[in-house]
Amino acid sequence: LSIVPKDNKAQINMSKALNRFTKEDPTFKTYVDHETGDTIIQGMGELHLEVYVERMKREYQAEVATGKPRVAYRETITRKAPFSYTHKKQTGGSGQFGKVMGFMEPCEEEFEFVNKVTGGRIPTQYISSCQKGFLACMAKGPKLEFPVTGIKVTLEDGGFHAVDSSEMAFQAAARGGFLEGYAKAKSVIMEPIMKVVIETPNEFQGSCMGLINQRRGIIQGSQEEGVMSVVESQVPLSEMFGFSTILRSGTQGKAQFTMEFSSYKQVPQSVAEEITKKKADEKAAKNK
Repeated sequence: LSIVPKDNKAQINMSKALNRFTKEDPTFKTYVDHETGDTIIQGMGELHLEVYVERMKREYQAEVATGKPRVAYRETITRKAPFSYTHKKQTGGSGQFGKVMGFMEPCEEEFEFVNKVTGGRIPTQYISSCQKGFLACMAKGPKLEFPVTGIKVTLEDGGFHAVDSSEMAFQAAARGGFLEGYAKAKSVIMEPIMKVVIETPNEFQGSCMGLINQRRGIIQGSQEEGVMSVVESQVPLSEMFGFSTILRSGTQGKAQFTMEFSSYKQVPQSVAEEITKKKADEKAAKNK
C-alpha cells in the first residue's frame, strides 16, 4: 500500500508513527520506492495495514491518503532511427558548438554505446561527454518520463569548433540527438511481469486459474502434488494489487501464492492509452 501525507505536519507525524510501528511489529515493513518516490508499507494483509493507517490517524493525528503503489513502467524503442543534431549557442565571449550524427536501435542490454567516429571528426576527449549526454536521457523518457531501457546508440560522425566546442556543448548535442532519434523510433511502454506460483487444494485449482485469467495472466503450467496443486503463471504487476485478499476469499483461505519479478513486456494498446491519460492528468494537476 502506498501512503501520502496531506501536509508537512502530517509528514513529520507519519515518520514518527512508521518508526514506532516498525520497531514494535517485525511483520510491518516500510520503505521508499526510489523510482516512483512513494512511501510503501507492507504487512500480513490488507486488514493489517488498514489497522496501522487508522492508528496513524488516531494516535499521531497524521492525515494520510492511501492508494495502490505505482508500477515502475519502462519505455523502449521498437525500430532503428537516425539522428543528426547540431548544438549551437552564441552568447558574449565563446559560444557552444557540438554536432553529433548516428543512429539508435533496440537491443537486449539496458544501454549500449558504440563509437564509430573516424578521422577525428569529434575529438576523443569529447566522446565520453557524448556518452554521458545519451545516458542522462535514459533516466527519464521524453514520452512519459519513465526510465528508458534497451537502447543501443551508435555515434558515426559529428563536428566540432576549435574554440566553441566543450564537454558541455557535446553533452547538450547528445541530448538533442537522443530526443530527435527517439521521436522517430516508435517508442512503447513496457510493464513488469511477475512470476506467480499459487499453491492450492485440488478442488480450488479451477477457480485459481480463473483468477489469473481475469488479470491478463498467462498460465504456464499446473501440477498436482497429492491433495495440493501448484499453478505457475505470469501476471502483470499492475494487476496483482489486492490479489491476496481475493485469493483467500476464493479458496476459503486455503491457498497461498509467491511472486517474483520475471521480465518487462510491452503493454497492450488499451492499457498504454490508460497510462498515457493518467500521466497527462497528473501533469495537469501538478501545473495547477
